Amino acid sequence: LEGACSCLAAMADEEEVAQGEEEERKCLYESPLAKPMITDKLLGRALKLLKKSVSEKKTRRGVPECTKAIRKGQQGICFLAGDIYPMDVFAHVPILCEEKGIYYCYVKSRHDLGAACQTRRPISLIMVLQPKDDASYSKTYEQVVAGIKAIHPYM
Repeated sequence: LEGACSCLAAMADEEEVAQGEEEERKCLYESPLAKPMITDKLLGRALKLLKKSVSEKKTRRGVPECTKAIRKGQQGICFLAGDIYPMDVFAHVPILCEEKGIYYCYVKSRHDLGAACQTRRPISLIMVLQPKDDASYSKTYEQVVAGIKAIHPYM
């Protein structure tokens, strides 16, 4: 009986280690296109904004859906992952955003975007739609837009 308990305890420890490794995924690749990359306080606010907007279903997720929203003229902020490997997948999005006057920025990894959207699946591109005046995330949205304006070289 003691052997079974110690075996179960060892398995529980292994699971905790595996979960810890999953949470601390290191970003091995950074795209040369990934400028401006947001960090620190602005990143925290952006992830908070993503969490709130996803709960209100005011986001467009994924490259095709975001591209379609941008082309249709919907306003908002695009968050792109900086570690997407074939650049061809998303290289057209920043140009479209600049043409339509939509703010965009890069986040370190797809896993950060996925975690902020409360899903285990990594997300390469997400667009937060501009809030209406009475939306719960409108203040956070304005703060993030101001931060992106300050660091963005092309807008």
